[in-house]
Amino acid sequence: MQAYFGVQQQQGFRPCSRPSLRLLPARQRILSRAAASTQADEAAADKALEAVALEAGLADLARQALSADPEAAAQLKRYEAAVVRLEKAKAAEKELEAIMKDAMKAAAEQDASAAATARNRADQLLAEAEVAAAERLLQAAEIEYSSAVQEQLRLSRAVGQDGDRVESGKAAALAAAGGLAGSLPFLLSASTPGLQGILSLGASLAACLLFGVTYRYAVREDAANMHLRGGAVAAFGLVKALGAADVIQATADAGDVFGAAVVGNSALYALQCMLLFGFAAAAVEAGFSNGLVKRMGGTSGQ
Repeated sequence: MQAYFGVQQQQGFRPCSRPSLRLLPARQRILSRAAASTQADEAAADKALEAVALEAGLADLARQALSADPEAAAQLKRYEAAVVRLEKAKAAEKELEAIMKDAMKAAAEQDASAAATARNRADQLLAEAEVAAAERLLQAAEIEYSSAVQEQLRLSRAVGQDGDRVESGKAAALAAAGGLAGSLPFLLSASTPGLQGILSLGASLAACLLFGVTYRYAVREDAANMHLRGGAVAAFGLVKALGAADVIQATADAGDVFGAAVVGNSALYALQCMLLFGFAAAAVEAGFSNGLVKRMGGTSGQ
């Protein structure tokens, strides 16, 4: 140490001769407290060991005293046996309590499971009842909807039929007007009596009325089919002309059925019939074009 301090002094260092005055009291207090706590713990441990040893010694003395007395020894054995039985009874009671707790827990779980099953079944039955009620309501709604649709169809058919009758009446009126316009020149130029001319005019008007209705149903929406339109006119014209052929033959001279007069009058009457229904068809077509009459099928115009 002196050599160390001499080396330090030679190098210019001066060792501390004593510790700092500020740190010394704190260290002493810490060390004193640690020593005091250690002594207290040791004293408490010694007291506990002495108490245990004292109890053990007293117990040994009691056993020796009781073993010296046979009656006391017998009572001690009975006491020990009773203590053993008591411990067994306590253990059995604890086991029984555990079994009862397990049983109560299992019963509670079983009751909860049964209650959950019952709730699920009730919910299922309620859902099935709601589904059945919804299906019945749906069926009732479908029946009502079907009835409403049928009623609507019936009303639309009735309205359509009424409207179709009106349109057919319009077509008949236009055909009669057109036929009258086409037959007036022939009626004015004929030399027939007044009553006969009126009857002929009435027959022509009746034929034109029937032609207007038939023409509307025959042509329908096929406005571009000229063959169909011309065929309808030709059919009515030929039927009307052939209907008057026997009258023309009856007025002819005997044996002169194919004479020039008979053939000429027949051809002239056939041409007149064709013109009659041609004017009637033109009037109906004009009504189609102007929107006065709807074609068969619900449209107007071409």
